[in-house]
Order: sequence, then C-alpha cells, then structure tokens
Amino acid sequence: MTELRDRVSTSMPRRVAERGRVRRRTRLIVLLTVVTLVLLAGATGWLVLVSSALGVRTVDVVGTSRLSTDQVVARADVDPGTPLARLDTDAVAARVADLAPVLRVDVDRDWPRTVRITVVERTPAAVQARGSGWLLVDRSGVAFDMVDRRPRGLPKVSAPVDEGPAALRATLDVLAALPPAVRAQVREVRAAGLEQVTLQLRRGRTVEWGSIERSDRKAAVLAVLLTRKATVYDVTAPDSPTTRR
Repeated sequence: MTELRDRVSTSMPRRVAERGRVRRRTRLIVLLTVVTLVLLAGATGWLVLVSSALGVRTVDVVGTSRLSTDQVVARADVDPGTPLARLDTDAVAARVADLAPVLRVDVDRDWPRTVRITVVERTPAAVQARGSGWLLVDRSGVAFDMVDRRPRGLPKVSAPVDEGPAALRATLDVLAALPPAVRAQVREVRAAGLEQVTLQLRRGRTVEWGSIERSDRKAAVLAVLLTRKATVYDVTAPDSPTTRR
C-alpha cells in the first residue's frame, strides 16, 4: 500500500509539470507563428507597396489609330518604378481622356510590372470647314481632329456660331436619322436654326428639312421622294411632302 501511495504521489507532480511544459511549448509555437506571419505580411506589403520590384516597367497602349502610342504614354504620365499596387488608375484614365480623339479609356494593372491602357477613339460622323483644313466631328458634336483634306464619304455640317452647339447637334441628328443609301448622297447639312435645317445632295439637289421633329418620318418619306427627278425635295411637313424641279 505504501509503495502504491508513493507511486501516485510522485507521478501526479510529473504529469502536472509535463502539462505545463506542453502548454508553454504550445504558446511559444503560437507566438513564433504569429511573429512569422506578421514579418511575412510586412515583407509582402513592403514588396508590393514600397519596393520597385513590382513597379511599373512597361505601359502598353491598345486601340489607337489617330493617336500615337507616344502621345498616350506621355499624357498618362506614369512614372517608371511606381509600385503597381499604388498606381492611381482612375487618375491615369482621366489624364488620357483629356486627349480630344479619346471617347473612352480603361486602365488596368497587368502584373507583375505592366500598365495596360485601352483606348476607344471617337468615330467621325461629319466634317466642319476650318480655314484651309477640316475638323472631324463625332456623332455627339465633338470636334476632335484636324485634317488637311476632306475625307471621302463624310458630309459637311454647318451652323451659325450664335445658334450654339444645339444647332450643330441638330445637323448630326438629321444625318443619323437618314437611311445609309440616302446619307451617302449628302454633301452638306446646314442649320440656320433649330427649325431651319437643309440638306445639299449630290447633283445639285436640295432637301428642305425644317425642324428636327419627326426626323425618322421625314427620312422615310425622303427615301421615297428621291426616286423622283427633282431639284428640291420638301419634307418639312412629312405627311404632305412636295418636290420642285
């Protein structure tokens, strides 16, 4: 009996001590793990946010035809070596969007060291005369480029300066309403005012359009009227169109 009591009394403190050592080892392992993770996170953060190891090396530009790559890169103004994670892509896009021919632009990070700028350029819908050259105008009325020669197939649009942008947009709205076959015959659209739009067609023909109201109806009526030989086509009242020789 005495021997049994001695075994029990001596083994219990050993078990308690062993449990204590296990707990201390566990706490130490947990502490070392946390410290390691913190150090790794800090190193990763430094690598991504501060170091130039993942900094910008290349700026790729896609989607341009009127603009050169150098023009876009210069306007983007991205400093080489800028950590890619810290690059303000919205600010870069805003700077590139200031280029007149740019309709839309997207800026993306292409890891590990590239910035990709995707540009959608404006499409010319008409031209305006400017001195000895021609301004290209898109569907919304934005003039975005100057060329020396008038591009084939683009009609001229004109409106008095005092009528403002609304008159210019009226000419473009009329052009947009025309069927392609009719639009191909248009040489010029003039807007003396919002209620006084006229079209000059090939072979010296004139279309009196009037206001931009009911433009779809007027366009459909004009397509039929053009099958008749005439010098003047009047669709100002599309339900009662007339022609004159």
